Amino acid sequence: MSNKGESFFAGVILGAAVGAVTALLFAPDKGKRTRKKLNRKVRELNDAMDEVYLKSKDSFTHLSEDVEDNINDLAKKGKKILAGK
Repeated sequence: MSNKGESFFAGVILGAAVGAVTALLFAPDKGKRTRKKLNRKVRELNDAMDEVYLKSKDSFTHLSEDVEDNINDLAKKGKKILAGK
């Protein structure tokens, strides 16, 4: 997933969570029930953000491996060129 896609996904999750929390706080419900709902929504947000973090970490790992491979290939090509001179 691209960095823009991950940022968008994180923004959507955050926006949904803020909307849900706002709705819970303004809903006419008992305090105990509202706190339970709020706690559940916070846990869901935490789980979703963990997922975004893990996907971002995985993408970064793949990207860094690709960069390292490209640098090694360039170094080998450079050594061959220098050895040929």
